[in-house]
Amino acid sequence: MDNGQIIEQALLDELPAFENFLNRIGFKRIEGSVYGLLVLSPNPLTSVEIENTLQLSQPAVSNALKVLTHYGAVISRDTKREGLDRRIKVHSVKEDSLSIVASVFRKREQETIQDFKQMAIRLEKISRDLSSENDPRNKRLKSIVSTCEIAESVISFVVELTKSKLPEEYPQVIKQLPRTLQLLTSGVVPMANLTDQVKKSLTSKLKGGLERLSGEVTK
Repeated sequence: MDNGQIIEQALLDELPAFENFLNRIGFKRIEGSVYGLLVLSPNPLTSVEIENTLQLSQPAVSNALKVLTHYGAVISRDTKREGLDRRIKVHSVKEDSLSIVASVFRKREQETIQDFKQMAIRLEKISRDLSSENDPRNKRLKSIVSTCEIAESVISFVVELTKSKLPEEYPQVIKQLPRTLQLLTSGVVPMANLTDQVKKSLTSKLKGGLERLSGEVTK
């Protein structure tokens, strides 16, 4: 690494992978670039160091850090560096990536899914009032509601996992996860044939599966 260089060039060359991934899940490319830089940097960085390394403006970096902090991806703190007579603010990435995912779920996806589910519930009621119970539109809208509730259950599973487990325990969870997923899906019919029974039982299955998983991991 050259003097004054934040991270090795070989790692900097991989930043587009972070930009592309975060952009595909709804973030701006600049936010992906800042996140990637902080992941790959061996040390926390100041805003100026981020600006200079990525050749970005101060407002662009400030906005990116604000968004990443909002979703729990970035942690900022004041520190004292050798050779400086004042404290400076540095930024680093939270090491627990699953908790970042959980935060994104809670603050963005969950609200979007809830809104879409409420829309489907409202339209299903209108459709039922205007037609017969066997109208195919009712079945389609009920399927949307069921699918949204499955998504809500999965989000709840991830959020609860981050609350109950430390990052160091995640490898043990991964080993047990296939068995847990088999438990959750046992007896579940294909997605195209979802029934009210599946809709009502999946949340309790997810909760029960998490409790069993937690018990096995702590043994």
